[in-house]
Amino acid sequence: MAAGAPQVSSGCGHRSLRIVGGRPASEKNWPWQVSLQIHDEHVCGGSLIGNRWVLTAAHCIYGHLDYTVKIGDINVKHTSTTAVKVPVQDIVIHQDYSPFGTIKNDIALALLEFPVKYSSHIQPVCFPQKAFEVQAGTECWVTGWGKLHEKDSKDDVPELLQEAELSIIRYQECNEILKKKLESISNVVKKGTVCGYSALGKDSCQGDSGGPLVCEYNETWVQVGIVSWGIGCGHRHLPGVYTEVSVYKDWITDRMSLASSQDSAAFLLLPLCLVLPLGILATP
Repeated sequence: MAAGAPQVSSGCGHRSLRIVGGRPASEKNWPWQVSLQIHDEHVCGGSLIGNRWVLTAAHCIYGHLDYTVKIGDINVKHTSTTAVKVPVQDIVIHQDYSPFGTIKNDIALALLEFPVKYSSHIQPVCFPQKAFEVQAGTECWVTGWGKLHEKDSKDDVPELLQEAELSIIRYQECNEILKKKLESISNVVKKGTVCGYSALGKDSCQGDSGGPLVCEYNETWVQVGIVSWGIGCGHRHLPGVYTEVSVYKDWITDRMSLASSQDSAAFLLLPLCLVLPLGILATP
């Protein structure tokens, strides 16, 4: 659909200068990266989209548990002076999320108990316009603290945030690739998703769920995907599947506006990049 760069606010998507097959990320490279935690244990990734809002995957939410988010640190197991931990006040899962058969509407929002202060280590990521469609072949990045290898145990995960570069595949082509692999006559990848692929076997894996897939446009980073699902981790010729963020822009802004109407102070917390018109391969 829309070609070229998406229109975004200047107040988001900026940064200071191991995912399977990836490499450790540098400090301040991905200041919107969030670790969603239960009892101080990492369970999923997420992205900061406002000073009280985190975007993640619906399949990361296991019910009425006490979640916290950690942001501002690339080390998931130790807390530096730049890091902030914030309890989650409420979570909204897409009303039409389905984990059965073909995963659909794998998206959720977490409202933090109090706003975080932006710094060189903590910044929100930007969003594309609703009509924006990231083009096939675009080189983008996925980040997270998930397993480095498919056969690793759930406890054998990196302490440092990992990053990997992927090439975008549109959902139609991705569907044909995965249908063939699964020997399915039904569509397994549908509109509302986008896929990422690396010929070098770079990929997201368990523990990366809910994390961001971001692309750079005019020196501004835009989140185009949320880590959702795939077949194993790091298999050559098998792309990973990501919820396509632009498709859900109205859902995100509507839910945030509803929260604003219920909290007279919440209007101050809407991220600039959403006010303007505008990346597991298995459940962890």
